[in-house]
Amino acid sequence: MPSAQHVQIEEPLERSAGVDVNSLLSAIDALNIRNLDSLHRRGKVLYAEGEPARGIYILRTGRAAVSISSSEGRVVILRMAHAGDVLGLNATLRNSTYEATVKTFEPSRVNFISRAELLEMVDNSNAGAAAVIKLLSRELAQLTNRARSLLLPQTARARLAQLLLQWSNEPPKNNSRSRVIDKVFTHEEVAQMIGSSRETVTRLLAGLSRGEIIRITSDNILIRDHAALEEIARG
Repeated sequence: MPSAQHVQIEEPLERSAGVDVNSLLSAIDALNIRNLDSLHRRGKVLYAEGEPARGIYILRTGRAAVSISSSEGRVVILRMAHAGDVLGLNATLRNSTYEATVKTFEPSRVNFISRAELLEMVDNSNAGAAAVIKLLSRELAQLTNRARSLLLPQTARARLAQLLLQWSNEPPKNNSRSRVIDKVFTHEEVAQMIGSSRETVTRLLAGLSRGEIIRITSDNILIRDHAALEEIARG
């Protein structure tokens, strides 16, 4: 698979996410707080790591990559944000700098609420404050799970296998043990998700293909041996 091709990731949203965001938006509307709505193309940086937190961003449609970088320029994608995610909440409440960079991965509709307006809502709406607490709790759980997936598997091969298994969460067709993953992410982006290099990702995918654990086509990746991939993921 050429490195310029992409692999798709599908992370199911928690059912409570939409409820909490709707509660937050309802509280904002009830107080007539300004809610800036905007459309962004793919590749738009909503905010960068280290910038003063101006406010929160609510992703209404599309997806965005949440990443951090080292002083040497190494990038790690912490997670993919989906419609219904609230971004920059912790930094905004702490009045600190954003802890990560958020960049749209596809055309996206985004709401922005300034820090002053968010604090006004928290002070004046019990429902809004409760929604903020739940959203913060969900954000912490997501980051904890992501840290576990990056740190616990001992090898890049195990981390890649774990990522492929995560993507293949759709039920098998016709009771088959196979899983199909559409391509969206580049090898470089996959590498940033597993804390490795593009060259390593290309080599590992080729090895899994030679071992008939996966089959790579121009459009997708077919997981042929789910049990073998699970064994690799255990590291």
